[in-house]
Amino acid sequence: MHSIDRKWTGLAAGYQSIQSFKTKLTAEFGRAVRVGQKQQFRKELTEWQKKRRVFFTLVAVAPLSIIALCITAYYFRDVACVIIYWAVLVLIILVTLAVAGRQYILEMVKGKPFLQPMDALVVDLEGRWWDCLLPQNLAVGNVGGKRNMDFLPLLTRSLPDLYLAYCSSDTYTFLLGPSGIWILKVEPWSGTIIKQEGVWKQIQIVHTKLGRKGSEEKVHESGPDDQWLHQKQEIIRTLEERLPERAWALGLIQGGVVFSHPKATLDMKRIQGNTASYGSPKAWVERICRAPAVDGFTLELQLEILDALIGDGLQQMNPAKAEAERLYQQAVEELRAYVSKMVK
Repeated sequence: MHSIDRKWTGLAAGYQSIQSFKTKLTAEFGRAVRVGQKQQFRKELTEWQKKRRVFFTLVAVAPLSIIALCITAYYFRDVACVIIYWAVLVLIILVTLAVAGRQYILEMVKGKPFLQPMDALVVDLEGRWWDCLLPQNLAVGNVGGKRNMDFLPLLTRSLPDLYLAYCSSDTYTFLLGPSGIWILKVEPWSGTIIKQEGVWKQIQIVHTKLGRKGSEEKVHESGPDDQWLHQKQEIIRTLEERLPERAWALGLIQGGVVFSHPKATLDMKRIQGNTASYGSPKAWVERICRAPAVDGFTLELQLEILDALIGDGLQQMNPAKAEAERLYQQAVEELRAYVSKMVK
């Protein structure tokens, strides 16, 4: 999953640029990198063959020392004990060297270099671009504040790079992927969670000063499900204004409330009249993974929608595109140095 910082705009234009630069790099340096890799392979192969010849020479000479000592012991029987002692000592040393140098021996026997097929350049330009879009304080889970601390790491571990995550605030996480647009309102409530007579409540176990257990009820007048519905309508209005030609994608909006606290218990029998779906982080991840892909909902379209949601008048600056250009120039310098080093 790709997480995107709030500061980036012009994502669709940036992605188009990075794809164009990847093609350009391949055209400019593909052949040169291939030639350099072939020359490097020849150098490595020649060096390996030299080491291999030396290795097998030593392998052939080592037993000769044992044989020579045994023959000497046969003809010089007066000092045979001493000679046999030295023969055994040499044998022990050889066995010790063989055990200690096992990795080296395997390298000489099976470590022949081979020329790997070049499916891509040595510079992962697109990967670097996505890495630059990560939130600056991402330590897998620190994005979006305390509410998202437990939820985002789970999404990151569970979802492939086909998904894009954007935290608009401490409360909402927007997830775009093959299955559509997911709006997820994250609530860090703990205890037993219920909804009765239109009101959400938390029932928590508390300890009195006397050490006795009791329950404490916390009422939430503004329900997270109603807030989610309001947010959904806001997003629909935003997309209708900024992307009227993509109106069909509005039907792909789904999601609900994520109760992210590890000690939250959802009493489903006492949750009545909820106006949006709800569940634990694990349940939401499973639901997202099971959701079928939507034909035509491409990564490019997802980035356009994300641009529309992020857009705040800065769209024309295209910082994501400028970042793509910077990474391209950096990759050009690296590839020039790489090719130059390989062909020396």
